[in-house]
Amino acid sequence: MLKNTFMQVLRMKIIAAAGLFLLLSTGSCKKWINDTPEPLQVDDSIIFAKEQGFREVLNGVYLQMGAKSLYGRDLTVGVLSVLGRSYDLNVNPSSDNLYNQTALYNLQDPGLKNYASDLWTKMYQAIANLNNLLLNIEKRKEMFTGNNYQTFKGEALALRAYLHFDLLRLFAAAPASGTLTAPGIPYVTTIGTSQTPVSNLDQVMEQCIGDLKTAESLLNPSEASTVQINYWAVKALLSRLYLYKNDQENAQKYAYEVINSKRFILAKNNTDLLFIKESLFGLLVQQNGPLHKTVFGEQVNLGFSSVAQTELYVAGSGSTVDWRKSFVDPLTGFANGPLYMPKKFFPLGAKSAFPMIRLTEMYYIAAECAVNNRDSLTATTLLDSVRVHRNLQKYSLSALKGDSLKVEIGKEYLKEFMGEGQSFFYFKRKNIPFASLPFTRIPVVGNATYVFVKPE
Repeated sequence: MLKNTFMQVLRMKIIAAAGLFLLLSTGSCKKWINDTPEPLQVDDSIIFAKEQGFREVLNGVYLQMGAKSLYGRDLTVGVLSVLGRSYDLNVNPSSDNLYNQTALYNLQDPGLKNYASDLWTKMYQAIANLNNLLLNIEKRKEMFTGNNYQTFKGEALALRAYLHFDLLRLFAAAPASGTLTAPGIPYVTTIGTSQTPVSNLDQVMEQCIGDLKTAESLLNPSEASTVQINYWAVKALLSRLYLYKNDQENAQKYAYEVINSKRFILAKNNTDLLFIKESLFGLLVQQNGPLHKTVFGEQVNLGFSSVAQTELYVAGSGSTVDWRKSFVDPLTGFANGPLYMPKKFFPLGAKSAFPMIRLTEMYYIAAECAVNNRDSLTATTLLDSVRVHRNLQKYSLSALKGDSLKVEIGKEYLKEFMGEGQSFFYFKRKNIPFASLPFTRIPVVGNATYVFVKPE
């Protein structure tokens, strides 16, 4: 059980100290995340004395999420992408034993257990700051102007659900591998001296859904910023969560709401290989900054071999080349050496929001639900909607039926989310046998598991 005494200590450790994060006080995070400093000790009465303090606390949580062990590296381009088979080059003990053990799915390795402990602690630290904000926002409700009360509360609830859901996806078995009554994680909503017991899978997901639906009711659909969690990202998260729960009806419903909103459009060219305009919510990071270099460049040089690229990114009809098949040498910045780094993370120092949830995932979710409903035509049409915006021609309708479509959806996760960590969650959600993982040139240990070890 996670003790709320731990949370009580963290109450005074609000990361958004007014002096340190003054530059973040404009409505959107302007600081590019490299790593997260230790939270500073700040009295609640100071940071929450003005409504701007609530924005600074939220921005501070985004900074916490950018830590090396979280989305700044290892929950995106690092550990989760190694687990998600985004790399097959230089994964060996001589380059980095942590990533080598990760590739082996040896989550019982001491190094990976230490990583999991750090990940667990940092995620719950961020949740503690959100809970503290939510406690204080109700005490000071009368101070807010305009829609700030609804915005800050909705954003905090959505982030709390986002973090808890990823903790569940990391530290508990997937529903597909057992039952919804299996142990999950503590869903922490308070700060106090009482203990928070571990909830089962269904209870955690229902609490996530509750937070997300409240956030949905509070956030403004017209809000344009995607560098903060927003109304449309909340709908997308509900779709992702319902699919994990195997609630196909609601998963498809929310996916279509995002797609049919027409607020986000698929790319029409390859000038931006990260496809930022398709991102529903992105975390501001410095692409290939110091943290990314530890994966792609100076220290490890993880990469995806030419053989694997050819195997995954099969040329379309007329020999069209998938825009996503684009890699560079991380040391030279050019495609004239070992093809390590997805080009979408190049050039060095490019500043943009790392996608946390994409529009294309909504197409894949809707397609998967259609396949499960034996509607191959709709599923194919949804996949084609993405393909034609990746420089590929449409599928031959006569060639795609249920099982073939399932294979194609799996390939799309690998191609679309290369180096982003989402393919691991796909493998886990589908409970894919380890022997059937793609690019099995990297073996797994005999006791391989999809479940990270919870810290004692």
